[in-house]
Amino acid sequence: MEQTNMEQAGTEQAGTDRAAARTPRVAVLGAGGRAGRAVSAEFVRRGHRVLGVVRDPDRHAGLRAEGIDLVRADATGGPALVDALAGADVIVVAVTPFTAPPPTFDGFDETYYEQVVRAVAAAARTSPPARLLTIGLFATLTLADGGLVLDDAELFPPALLPFARAHARVLPALRQHADALDWLVLTPPAGLQLGDGAATARPELVTGPVERARATGALSYAELARAVVDQALTPDLHRTQVTVLTGQPG
Repeated sequence: MEQTNMEQAGTEQAGTDRAAARTPRVAVLGAGGRAGRAVSAEFVRRGHRVLGVVRDPDRHAGLRAEGIDLVRADATGGPALVDALAGADVIVVAVTPFTAPPPTFDGFDETYYEQVVRAVAAAARTSPPARLLTIGLFATLTLADGGLVLDDAELFPPALLPFARAHARVLPALRQHADALDWLVLTPPAGLQLGDGAATARPELVTGPVERARATGALSYAELARAVVDQALTPDLHRTQVTVLTGQPG
């Protein structure tokens, strides 16, 4: 029995709606930075459209050619951020207040990342809860001896402690302000570097303390991005911090 034009249109629309429902809407805060760009590229590689939230779209105009839509917004809050995140199923926070370590942290507000968490939590959808993935800093990792990397002057430069303390406020802020969201902090080791890494390896995600050698090991931005996108699309870790380590080639 042949379908009428109306029935056929209805069937096609239903298929389109189902496809849309299967495809998460992704927003990456800090899409112009190294981590944000790598994460955005990995989403695009897997067939997803990305909304890149940046402070200056003109500065990152080249991202549009890579399949990334751009919007101007301040990650610490404001109407533009609310609009950008209104329909997002997945939100990745990869922002940094600096393009490079500044000569001094005089005047740096150590609540910066806490402000970002609060702003995102206020803007994100809570029913069903958006998946919120935040890129952490290795200085906040707990070592096997119970100490933090940031407390070991041999592992983390004391001059950068204000930045580390700012990152250390993320986890408490998520627990306090993002309880309605499905969040996860993914933290690379100290040796985060450019390159693809082990292209066939699935990054290893470790909860809890890590050995000193692993906390200071190498990981590529591409491997970090694969871990982030894996946890966005097939989440199996929730409301915790994990260390992202290089996996074994498959």
